[in-house]
Amino acid sequence: MVGHDRYRLLDEMRGIAALAVLIFHIGTRGGGPLLLPNGFLAVDFFFMLSGFVMAQAYEQRLLAGMSFAGFAVRRLIRMAPLAMLGALIGGGYLVARAYAAPLRSDPLGEVLAGNFLNLLILPKLWHGRATGWEMFPANGPLWSLFFEIAVNLVWAALLTGRSTRLIAGFVAGSAVLLVVCGLHFGTLHLGWEVGSLLGGAARVGFGFGAGLLLHRARGALPVMDHRAAAYALIIMVYFLALPVVAVAWELAVVLVCLPAILALAVAAGPQAVLPCGALLGRLSYPVYALHVPLIAMAVGARKLSGAAGGVQWSALWLVPALLAAAWAVLVWFDEPLRARLARRWLPHADSFRAASRPSAAPRPSSNRAGGAQLVRN
Repeated sequence: MVGHDRYRLLDEMRGIAALAVLIFHIGTRGGGPLLLPNGFLAVDFFFMLSGFVMAQAYEQRLLAGMSFAGFAVRRLIRMAPLAMLGALIGGGYLVARAYAAPLRSDPLGEVLAGNFLNLLILPKLWHGRATGWEMFPANGPLWSLFFEIAVNLVWAALLTGRSTRLIAGFVAGSAVLLVVCGLHFGTLHLGWEVGSLLGGAARVGFGFGAGLLLHRARGALPVMDHRAAAYALIIMVYFLALPVVAVAWELAVVLVCLPAILALAVAAGPQAVLPCGALLGRLSYPVYALHVPLIAMAVGARKLSGAAGGVQWSALWLVPALLAAAWAVLVWFDEPLRARLARRWLPHADSFRAASRPSAAPRPSSNRAGGAQLVRN
């Protein structure tokens, strides 16, 4: 596997995971059928992908002298525009609901305060009359983006180039904490509300750390053909679709099954499965960042029209509609804006040197399996 700087199957799996979360929320928030009862666990797969991809794309560059500021600006340019757009859309919906149905909404002042924090990708930490202890009422999935930005920055500042034993200890500690939180709450659907904040930290810590460990071990994996790629996709969807609602099953999926699926996908190397997989990978982030507020708007419009309640299979039409919206936002908003921000801010960020690395000489890396490897952006 040494020398592979692109894992095309990972793009496809990122897209499938985003679709899984979308279909899960159509079932839980959009009035549609619950086709993927464990679809929320795809978020844990996102964290694992993030750990692997960050190590692949940035670890050697950070060790070779990329400043922490340069890394942080790159990650914010990548993640913030769509996250903030989702918060704007969801926040606008919450303000409209506060006027249209004030008894089923938080007070307008609290709505505006929460919207402001969510726009900055910061959590609301008070109890709301309608939103309860939800940290990101403007756009629920922002909780995971908040944690991902945090773990990315912690990794870049403290963990790059550290020993595999230290990373493994971090993963083991996160796994223990995840088991404790899961058993306490009776579910791994954690991290989106204030009371389960520690559970969210455990989810991202284990997932991101598992991705880092897999990156260290990638050289020991056998090179596999397209069948391994197909198996990885099918098995992931199978685990997310099984109608088993039990914390023991959720723990088994997150701690064992999803890391094994990611290892299988990495072993497939540049293999691809889906004809539209590359496009699906490009759409994964806009789908994830925008789908909940758009679902909320669709549900609100349906209620205003007086449509019948209950499970509506027609809600699944939201899938192609949201994919089309994600493509439009990606092409006409996200990619042009990121290009402009990169031209404006990256030269300044790259002018800084990390205080902990005054020289350009890299620290020795403990990646014995994969060896030193230069990676492309």
